[in-house]
Amino acid sequence: MSIDHSFFQLVQEEDLNTCVNCGLCLPHCPTYRVTGEDLYSPRGRINLIRSVKHGELSLTKEVVHALDTCIQCMGCEPACPSGVQYHAIISPAKAEMHSRWKWRDITLRCGLYVVTHMRSLRIFTLAVLLAQKLKMVPKKMPVPALSFRQPQFHLEDEDASKMEVLLFTGCVMDAWYRKVHIDTITLLEALGYSVKVSGDEYGCCGALHEHAGFADSAARMQKKIQRPQSNSMMVVNSAGCSASLKNTFAGSRTVLDINELLFRHITDLQRLLVRRTETVLIQEPCHLRHVQGISREVKELLEIAFTVAQLEDDGLCCGAGGSFSFSQPTMAQAVRDRKIEEIDRVIHSNSSKTIHYLASANPGCLSFLSGASIDVEIVHPVTLLAQSLISQNSTGGVQ
Repeated sequence: MSIDHSFFQLVQEEDLNTCVNCGLCLPHCPTYRVTGEDLYSPRGRINLIRSVKHGELSLTKEVVHALDTCIQCMGCEPACPSGVQYHAIISPAKAEMHSRWKWRDITLRCGLYVVTHMRSLRIFTLAVLLAQKLKMVPKKMPVPALSFRQPQFHLEDEDASKMEVLLFTGCVMDAWYRKVHIDTITLLEALGYSVKVSGDEYGCCGALHEHAGFADSAARMQKKIQRPQSNSMMVVNSAGCSASLKNTFAGSRTVLDINELLFRHITDLQRLLVRRTETVLIQEPCHLRHVQGISREVKELLEIAFTVAQLEDDGLCCGAGGSFSFSQPTMAQAVRDRKIEEIDRVIHSNSSKTIHYLASANPGCLSFLSGASIDVEIVHPVTLLAQSLISQNSTGGVQ
């Protein structure tokens, strides 16, 4: 690729200059931790973007690879003493690269097309399911075990005396993790809410596309879902989607991650949940902890019913990163390996109790971690909470 002085002009000089090259972001960057090279750190990538923007550096394949391999976990932002808005730097840079060279990411584009249309996603899901039954899918492929039996929504009748909420069902979350939606509805109804579901009318929120750098596709999808079915509060049980939807509806509609809403009812849940003997290890999705600042909420919710264990890696990314595990499998697996080392350390620690569950509130993390050899059940925290309802246990639910 030849030098082009017009690259990255949408990246603001003010954002670039906020970085003082102190390097405090380095320990919080998963790709730097894997490679040990400054090129693959937030500081290094900012310097690359600045040099290309100023015409001091060609946008070579090496530079493109360094930028493409940013997972955008945003672990660097809360660690930065200068308040660098790294997302405002890397997002437009990646979007520009994808818009200029559409041919180079055709495989990823095809993959994201599938989740854009719910019918195609369900056909793809059926194909994967059949392949799983025939044992043709590698165990390490980041896809959960699927089932022909898709649970159906059974919503309580409308009640004008109850506050209505809209559960955003999304794309992959609905096709692969419908059970989490059922459990979310169970919890919300137990707390006195009247629940509606967004369904295929909304479909995908565009978070995967936005994260991958397909800004135009993401904008079209966001525009579609901005046509409200109602003005009720929207609840989202996928960390990546809740982070994206908060931006989509900023100032026009209340959007809450399910963990935020449940935490508002922590006193009620202390009355509604039974105490169990199992121990849960929490894996915090980046877009929950780093982007939305939701961390202690999940821990305190699970502590109502379980003994909780935590990782000691400051929320380092698991490598899933939206579509990152598909587009950059080598780097993603290297990052995951470091995460698994920490998970295994806690699981096999002599000082900790037996770990029964690994809980993560994002489908990408759930799927990617399911492709690793972990000795415990990987589950969404909402499912554990729903299983712990007194009403569920008194009618033969999970003990």
